[in-house]
Amino acid sequence: MSLPLSSNKDHWLECYKLTWDNRVCDRHVRFREWIEKEFEPQLVKTLSAGLGATGKPLCVLGIGSAEGNHEMLQLKKLKTKFAKLSTTVIEPNKQMFLQYQETVRQKSSDFTGIEFEWHNQTFQDYVQLYGVRKKYHFISMVHSIYYVGDSDLEETIRELYDILAPGGVILMVVMTDHTGIGKVVHTFPNLATKEQKSASSDPSMTKSNRLINSTDVTSILDKYKIVYTQSEYRESWDITACFTGVDTTKGNLLLDIHTQTINFKASVSTTVYSQVMDFLKDHMSVRKSHQSDEELCYFDTVSDILLITK
Repeated sequence: MSLPLSSNKDHWLECYKLTWDNRVCDRHVRFREWIEKEFEPQLVKTLSAGLGATGKPLCVLGIGSAEGNHEMLQLKKLKTKFAKLSTTVIEPNKQMFLQYQETVRQKSSDFTGIEFEWHNQTFQDYVQLYGVRKKYHFISMVHSIYYVGDSDLEETIRELYDILAPGGVILMVVMTDHTGIGKVVHTFPNLATKEQKSASSDPSMTKSNRLINSTDVTSILDKYKIVYTQSEYRESWDITACFTGVDTTKGNLLLDIHTQTINFKASVSTTVYSQVMDFLKDHMSVRKSHQSDEELCYFDTVSDILLITK
């Protein structure tokens, strides 16, 4: 029996740490480039024009902040225009949450003028406790909307818009459904289903391998006539370990994250396994490594950057 990756936080984190911390893909690099080049002209200036010079702190909310890698870059950009920032961090994973706090402590001089409020919980838990009374000028939600779940997506987007101050901006980054992981899950929707349960399942995580994509989000924004802009960036994932012919932890975890299924190789039939592997082969590219003449297998994913304004 196969289970969706999002039903077990520990296994999801193991996949996350492999693909990001060990630099199996260049997601951080591509989005970092966008922040360096586009964050200030597209977002800081919009906030400055919309909010004016009130002298009050800019209120920032990070949802699913992980270790803070993206948010710390954003905060540094915001500091160039706003002297005071009040930042609320929401991250349910304890390990990532503590890492973010430790980085801020170690590099405290970089965050002078920024007041942090920390919440080791989900956004849904945060709203349940504090409601939507507090307003934020800037909300950052980078690749974290997936864990809301299909049934709660519309309500979550409405809550996000409710807590956004007039003149504010929501930065939401989410994968599209026509490339990469989104395409795999769309092509094989029954790898793991909502009905399947497990003692290790976490009720705060979704129970389907279907990945929320940018079209799901924009259709809701269009429904409520919420204004947004949309741009995209492409990233390449090195999935060579999936095709070595050797059963390795690295290769298995890469398959798990690309199929959004726990222990994918061991839990599906040989027929399904062959179909998915053939699909990956048909959609990957083979290129030489920058460091050597070794040929590597790359799988491309396109993500949308949504700037939602009020």
